[in-house]
Amino acid sequence: MATQRDRRFLIAALLLSCFTVASPVIAQHISLRVQVGDRITSVNGFDRSGVAYVSVRDFAAALSYPWVNNAERRKIELRLPNHRVKATARNPFLVITDVATSTSSVVQLQESILFLDSLYYAPASEFIAVLERLAPSGVLLTAESRVIAREPAVTASRFDITGVGIETRSNGYLLTIKATRKLGYFDTILRNGWLYVTVDAAEADTVALSKFKTNDIIRKIVVFQYPASVQLTFQVSPDIAQADPVVDTQTDNLLLALHTKSSMDKAEAERRAREAKQDSLRDKLQVQRGRAKLDVIVIDAGHGGKDPGTIGVTGTREKDVALGVALKLGKLIEENLKDVKVVYTRSNDTFIELYQRGRIANDANGKLFISIHCNSTERKPSPANGFEIYLLRPGKTQNAIDIAAKENQAIEFEDNKDRYEELTEEFFILLTMRQSAYMKYSELFAEKASAIMADRLKIQNSGVKQAGFYVLVGASMPNVLVETGYLSNRKEEKVLHSIEGQKKIAEALFEGVRQYKVAYEERLQEGQVDESQKN
Repeated sequence: MATQRDRRFLIAALLLSCFTVASPVIAQHISLRVQVGDRITSVNGFDRSGVAYVSVRDFAAALSYPWVNNAERRKIELRLPNHRVKATARNPFLVITDVATSTSSVVQLQESILFLDSLYYAPASEFIAVLERLAPSGVLLTAESRVIAREPAVTASRFDITGVGIETRSNGYLLTIKATRKLGYFDTILRNGWLYVTVDAAEADTVALSKFKTNDIIRKIVVFQYPASVQLTFQVSPDIAQADPVVDTQTDNLLLALHTKSSMDKAEAERRAREAKQDSLRDKLQVQRGRAKLDVIVIDAGHGGKDPGTIGVTGTREKDVALGVALKLGKLIEENLKDVKVVYTRSNDTFIELYQRGRIANDANGKLFISIHCNSTERKPSPANGFEIYLLRPGKTQNAIDIAAKENQAIEFEDNKDRYEELTEEFFILLTMRQSAYMKYSELFAEKASAIMADRLKIQNSGVKQAGFYVLVGASMPNVLVETGYLSNRKEEKVLHSIEGQKKIAEALFEGVRQYKVAYEERLQEGQVDESQKN
């Protein structure tokens, strides 16, 4: 068996196999090769918008790494000699656990893990780089390796429709018509217990469709193949009242949401109940707006206790700077904004778990959450300088992703890290939508604070950015994370370490809070006027 030193990884993007004969290729499988010693193994690959993905399972098998698949949670774990690497479908985060110490860390990839035909596909270049850092084996991926050799393409199926499947959903069922290409025009009709699906310029595999096991929902399938189209006729349960079609952009499958009468009746009853409450909600709107006044501000000093955060060139600890600025900012608010209560997630050198910080803010009915941190570069000292203010959204630049990953490393000090595995890319997108009412006010505060800090501190303003900081996830209110400066910069570290420097930062943030409070309450009042005009 080849030693680790003998391993060499050679990836060649070979002739792509098409999903169709009549239409342009939308999704493309590619053949990849792994060379270990004198043995060459072909593995599954996938090309999506020019990004090469490698099958996690096949790659692990080629390098003799054991792997475990959790099909129910759609997770796969690779067992390297000294580490465990866990990947989750449609999730850009890899959870890496050190076997010796049982400590875990999180790495964010630029692209999410794909899940196609029960296989997990990872962006090859990034994924291989991560594994190489954990278990060096001479594995390489270069742009040149994509054209080293070519092999015959896998013969594509001559059929456009190859099967059907049915799954239970909370509001009915999901019927999947499996396609090997993006289908052209199609039409669906539900009438008298029969569902008719007609697809133009398509050919169906009648043998494969005949093997579908009927059930109480899909009781019979009849296929009519015509020269210019195919019609799939399904005898469905009498309880099916509506069929809504949609094309899955990742697989090109045709999906039909089958809604039952009982689920639609329930949805209609809920809609009527919501409408019935609108009058009473309108009456309560004035009271609710009064409660929305900016009367509680939650100040979060990053890190603390056993988590020192980043360390400066001369030893300044991020947790100390964050606490110093937080306490000074809170005092300014208490002295100058008498109608505002200040709540601290920590007021001394203690460790507070990230999820608990959001809970503290919510329990206090906070109206603004400000998390204070310090930045750093890997190499110290460094000329990098300036402050940044972040909003909670998936990171769009590598620098933002790196900074979020650094701050999120605080979970290494927590007892239960599994709670963070559900923070997928889809989760952050849904969270952004759910917090849309807060986001415009988060942006409002970030813009005002950023302008004032730049003017008063006379340091580089790196602008308002976005990234997936775990500490902001649980705060159901406008929220921002402030990177006050770089501890890896000798000059800025000196300012951040000093009481006078912390005071100036706190004063600039306070002025941002004051101006934000005025603008926030003006907009609130304008909303009341608009509502009164509607009445």
